[in-house]
Amino acid sequence: MAKSFFHNKVAVISVAIIVIIALMAIFAPFLTPYDVARQDLLSRLKAPGTEHLLGTDELGRDVFARMLYGTRVSLLIAVIPTALAVVLGMIMGIISAYYGKIADMIIMWLADVTLAFPGMLLAMAIMYTFGGSFISVLISIIMMEWGSIARIVRSVTMTIVENEYIQAARTMGVRKIVIVVKHILPNLVPTLIVLFTLNVPSSILSESALSFLGIRIQPPDVSLGLMVNQSKALLFQKPWLALAPSAMIMILVLAFNYLGDALRDILDPKTKY
Repeated sequence: MAKSFFHNKVAVISVAIIVIIALMAIFAPFLTPYDVARQDLLSRLKAPGTEHLLGTDELGRDVFARMLYGTRVSLLIAVIPTALAVVLGMIMGIISAYYGKIADMIIMWLADVTLAFPGMLLAMAIMYTFGGSFISVLISIIMMEWGSIARIVRSVTMTIVENEYIQAARTMGVRKIVIVVKHILPNLVPTLIVLFTLNVPSSILSESALSFLGIRIQPPDVSLGLMVNQSKALLFQKPWLALAPSAMIMILVLAFNYLGDALRDILDPKTKY
């Protein structure tokens, strides 16, 4: 698998871009001397230059510094709830497929209920109910994603369960939990990896869309979506305010999407990429 990964240029380039951006976000305090929340009204709306690499906003805050810190928050909002949604979807999908009957009916009904609502509408309802906070965004994204993940995991698990070695283990009296841990989970790992990488960009876009609509993490915290929202009034007069965070969102989404596609090709033995 490692050899196939390094032979896939798309995967390598995508990982490199994601790692570089993540390191920039993590080490933001060392890359910029400016405080993300510090206001300097005498330096407001300065164009990009040597003093301020990407200019300043309407309150004199450095756009480059805010973009780095905003990338950190956006990545956390994308990665953490997506990972939790994958774990929840995996558990529900396995229970639904392997234990079947009543468990399958209840879990798939819950998944259908969440999928019946438009994702953004469901997220807006949760955000309005619990307020604009990191926890609210986390819950929103988990609720938007777990249902589709559970359905995919259920489908894959049902295919795995039909294999002869699973039937043999059942005949020998091996406990269900042992079969799940030793035989089903290892076969699900490639699917879960692909699901994670393909759902991260949708989480980034969901957070950005919610922030753009005004349902967002509250200042002084900053995210890429919040930066776009705050700069929309000056889009044509001071375009760098919106273009910088928008470009970062686009790069992250494309990198994760291309990585997910490449991993799907690598992990699928039937695919000749």
